[in-house]
Amino acid sequence: MVVGFFSSCEREEKIADRGALLAEVADKKLYESDLSFLFQNPNFDGDSAKTISSYISRWVREQAILVEAEKNVEDTGDINRKVSNYREALLSYTYEKKRLDQIVDTAILRMEVEAFYEEQPDQFLASEKHIQLRLVAFDPGRSNIWPLRNEVYNRDISERELEEIVELNEGEWILNPYFWYNFNIVDDVTENRLNQDNITAGYEFSYNEDGKRYFLKVLGVVEEGEPMPFMMVEDKIRQLIYIQRRNELLSTIRNEAYEKQMRNQQVKIHFP
Repeated sequence: MVVGFFSSCEREEKIADRGALLAEVADKKLYESDLSFLFQNPNFDGDSAKTISSYISRWVREQAILVEAEKNVEDTGDINRKVSNYREALLSYTYEKKRLDQIVDTAILRMEVEAFYEEQPDQFLASEKHIQLRLVAFDPGRSNIWPLRNEVYNRDISERELEEIVELNEGEWILNPYFWYNFNIVDDVTENRLNQDNITAGYEFSYNEDGKRYFLKVLGVVEEGEPMPFMMVEDKIRQLIYIQRRNELLSTIRNEAYEKQMRNQQVKIHFP
């Protein structure tokens, strides 16, 4: 059916270099060359034919509503103005993006991120309580369960050393001690066993659940309204620095374009 459709299309009259006439809706016509954005050389057989047929189906439906709109909507010039504005904005955006892609430096050094964080701490205040903690579970029947508790609670042991101890004793990390979590997440994980007002750095807690013994040690706390730790906002700062850098370059690109046209005496203002 598709092959037959395109065979008939190929017999249609060719106008200039637009190729075969593929479809019509009232005075609107779709030619083979109009599909160049889909295929460099449209192939009317196989998978290409399915894609082309699907596009034509959408095209005739869109043109049908356009024909009715043109008959029933009075064009006062506002539509043409909007189309012109959109075209101009799209052209400018495409040019600016091309220039930015060529010159914007995406490499952001850690020292830049740290400096940004130190200079603008008020931008990174916590909206709620955040906690950094160790939360580890062991088989409660282990003979060394209490010495293991002491290791989890030991602030002098490094996280790497503790990870080895947990692994050797078949323990399970419930939360990552390198991350910061808002209190609600910790409260959900511990099934509402914690009192937010009691959670301070150094807080220790232990409980049994589902045949396991859990040990919790709070390493750090950030209260609502306090500056968030650097590791929590590092990625956000990198994005902010990139946006700042991009905006500065965009301003430069626009100024250069204006100055170029001024030098070439292409800018003429006739308003008195």
